[in-house]
Amino acid sequence: MAYSETLWRRETPPDLRETFDWMADRYVTQTERVSRAHYREWMDHVTRLVAGWQPQSVVDVGCGPGYLLQRLKRAMPAATLLGVDYAPRMLALVDPAIPTENRSIEEWARGGQGHYDVILLTFVLRDQPDPVRVLRDLRQRLKSGGRLVVLETQTPSGWRKPGFDLYFHEWLPRWGDLALTKDWPPNHGIPPYRWLSQSHAAWMRARLLPQAFYENDYVEVERHRPNTDVVMLWSARRP
Repeated sequence: MAYSETLWRRETPPDLRETFDWMADRYVTQTERVSRAHYREWMDHVTRLVAGWQPQSVVDVGCGPGYLLQRLKRAMPAATLLGVDYAPRMLALVDPAIPTENRSIEEWARGGQGHYDVILLTFVLRDQPDPVRVLRDLRQRLKSGGRLVVLETQTPSGWRKPGFDLYFHEWLPRWGDLALTKDWPPNHGIPPYRWLSQSHAAWMRARLLPQAFYENDYVEVERHRPNTDVVMLWSARRP
């Protein structure tokens, strides 16, 4: 399935399960380094946003090793939490007290029974074969009045753009090859940080995400971080 020609500009991305299994043990530490120490700040922002809604149930779809789930557990000890990821080695690192499901986003969105107050997508939407379909399918897993939250990279506007482009598309892939993933098995395909750069280059313009929300019958679409940031944080509510 090809990406939408109006929002995404590449063919179906590869199956990244093997990549994320391989990255599991180093995912948090390397993401912190690659984000220049902003990863914790971004996760804390999502945690504050979600905790402010006082939800009873939250699912992190594409949860990785559970870094965000652990923060949510501390902030909302009474809430029911669930982590979903299709990389088994990622889920093996999640706090055993937090339930998990080893399924892809598409499988979970279309094949489950429960409904949730909040569904989280952090740095996973851009890697889906059909991101708009994911938004549509996940809406069915939300309770009435429930919220979907999307945190994703974006190319910042203004003075930060040239530096971001140089870092993300020139320096990061080389740094990844030489230091971060120098032990990457050659038979695993494209190295993780080269994939990250290519994935971002194909990712849609941030201003089109609210359009996709509205077209899939979400309401109260809100942006929570500025255009000048290297990430975008959006929330939208199911009526």
